[in-house]
Amino acid sequence: MNVYKIKAAVLRRKGGPLKIESLEMEGPRDDEVLVRIVASGICHTDIGFLDDWDDADGPVVLGHEGAGVVEMVGRDVKGVNTGDHVVLSYQSCGRCDQCKKGHPTECAHFYEANFGFKRLDHSNALHRSGVHGHFLASLRSPPTPWLPNATSSRFPKT
Repeated sequence: MNVYKIKAAVLRRKGGPLKIESLEMEGPRDDEVLVRIVASGICHTDIGFLDDWDDADGPVVLGHEGAGVVEMVGRDVKGVNTGDHVVLSYQSCGRCDQCKKGHPTECAHFYEANFGFKRLDHSNALHRSGVHGHFLASLRSPPTPWLPNATSSRFPKT
């Protein structure tokens, strides 16, 4: 498995602040895509974690909104190619009844996928750095893991 050096906004204590840190991230897996992030954000839900998060859970990387360019595609991924311009948002499992019906916001695993700070199999791509987080770990290049069943949009290259 490849390991990438990334920069991420890490929350280490309740109330913040978020600090940009250098971390190591593994990936991508066969069902993941590596995206070079060119813009990202931390939404109001993530900001709420600043005051509600329990320090005992360990440091976390917040953020799930971003835009970037696909750098690498896992062999099990369909519908996205290297070089595609993508916008990233929340994740869904892609396998539950609601996801199969085209309702990813009603995913049976929505909370775990988006606020569990790990993959759905409970692994953590940032474990080498002692930080929890999964889906939008990098605030700039190099790339970040992204699950293709996350809500996303592809945009034509201009």
